[in-house]
Amino acid sequence: MEPFRLRVLSYNIHGRAHRLSGRYLRWIARTIERTEPDVVGLQEVHRGGWLARREDQAEALAKLTGMELRFGRSFGRDGDDYGNAVLTRGEIRASEVVLLPGPGEQRTVLHARIAFPDREAAPEVDFFVTHLAHGFRSSASARTMQAEGLLQRLRQSSGPFVLVGDFNAPPEAPELKTLMAAEIFRLCGEEVVCTHRILRQRIDWVLADPGWTTHASGIVQAGPSDHWPVLVELDRTG
Repeated sequence: MEPFRLRVLSYNIHGRAHRLSGRYLRWIARTIERTEPDVVGLQEVHRGGWLARREDQAEALAKLTGMELRFGRSFGRDGDDYGNAVLTRGEIRASEVVLLPGPGEQRTVLHARIAFPDREAAPEVDFFVTHLAHGFRSSASARTMQAEGLLQRLRQSSGPFVLVGDFNAPPEAPELKTLMAAEIFRLCGEEVVCTHRILRQRIDWVLADPGWTTHASGIVQAGPSDHWPVLVELDRTG
């Protein structure tokens, strides 16, 4: 039997940069489309507010790409909601936003249950998107707490799962030691060295439960964001 292949994209779109150009979202959408993903996890998404030119970035990207959408609010003010989003060519059967612990700005993980009814023997997939606290040394303790909350949520997943996000730290960071020591997932695409083109660090990752095999992975050096998108192809049999 041919394996079920899932093309996964993780993309911090740096939504605040939208204020600099009315064509920003079209550029983001073109970057997504060129990778032909089945599912995309987006971070730094704004809905309203002057940074987004009063636009709903999540809805705009869903329309531009023709993909189904779920948005997960982390926090907001003055009519500007900020959070994560999922775009997919599958069907989202359920979704929830889980609050993560820690001081400072509220951080969350968006969980979407996605089916692919047009693909033979395709399982439903638990897809998680997160964005941990920014600020490298100053927010390390917050990321420690958020990573522990994230691990607790992942352990509740009963089916195949994939987690993507901006972790604002490389995989070897001390504050993420507990998360990375867990044996319920593996890091995909170990050859991906740099995902933030200014900081020159790998802070955007894709993680998947051990039932997946990484067929291919890499970064997409395109788009207007300060993050390069991470593209991973995952295979699953049975």
